[in-house]
Amino acid sequence: MKNPWIGKGIWDEIYKYKNLNIQDNSHEKRGKKEEVPPELKEEGQASGSQIGPLIRSLVVKTPFSIFSEVNSFKIFPKINVKNQEAFVFRNEKGVEGRELDCKLLNTVQQYHSDSYCKLVSLNLHEKRVHFELYNKKNKGNKEENKVEASSWIPIHSIILESENGEDVNNFITAKLPIEIGRYKGEISLREKVVFKEKVIGIKEVEQEIILTKTEFLIPKVKKNEQNTLTVEKGSLLVEGYIYQCIQYISEQSTLHDNEHQLIQNIVLELIIQVIQEQEVQVRIK
Repeated sequence: MKNPWIGKGIWDEIYKYKNLNIQDNSHEKRGKKEEVPPELKEEGQASGSQIGPLIRSLVVKTPFSIFSEVNSFKIFPKINVKNQEAFVFRNEKGVEGRELDCKLLNTVQQYHSDSYCKLVSLNLHEKRVHFELYNKKNKGNKEENKVEASSWIPIHSIILESENGEDVNNFITAKLPIEIGRYKGEISLREKVVFKEKVIGIKEVEQEIILTKTEFLIPKVKKNEQNTLTVEKGSLLVEGYIYQCIQYISEQSTLHDNEHQLIQNIVLELIIQVIQEQEVQVRIK
């Protein structure tokens, strides 16, 4: 074929033109090369310049956070303690002056490692809807981003074992990372991604959960009868975001009236482990 860029409709026009040209110029030689009209050349060149769909990518970061109180522990966390004892003496009186106040102070401070958090597992549920908005000016039809978070739910099991009657020599003291508790939280997100091009389809979505901040706070401490302090409640803060790289197929044409969106309903389930280094008695055989 001499002109591979010409479509079937164009060939029909050329065929009609050839017949007319043969009827009007029957005296010309049959071997003469026939000319294609300029308008057909331009149309053929325009169709030849079109390129197929393009594959593009878009990065989306969806932030989330859970901050709620926890009041159940597998093992109570230890906190820094400061105890001070004061012994008051009888005020002495001498020739040079008299004592107004006399005390003997004894201060004892105990320091423990800070608690830290570790992501144990996650479970991600997604519903993706590729949406085409017919009227860009109609704001009421657009989905808005939304984030909802649950409170932390204790999922650890409290096991109390009695070690009475064991030989003291069968244990050694060791400082090990101890699990204070394990908690599950759930986050519900609705994310809207607006595309600038006309999107034919979503090819692939690569994603990763990234935690930017994990913190265990101890706002409430209870003092026992033995003057020992016990953590009664704490607060667990987890912040992060969902990193997504969206690969989609778009048309090359920039002229489109409708707006294309990707609406994602995401449910993210996190399991967080709170750990603290403590001195423990380890049984040896």
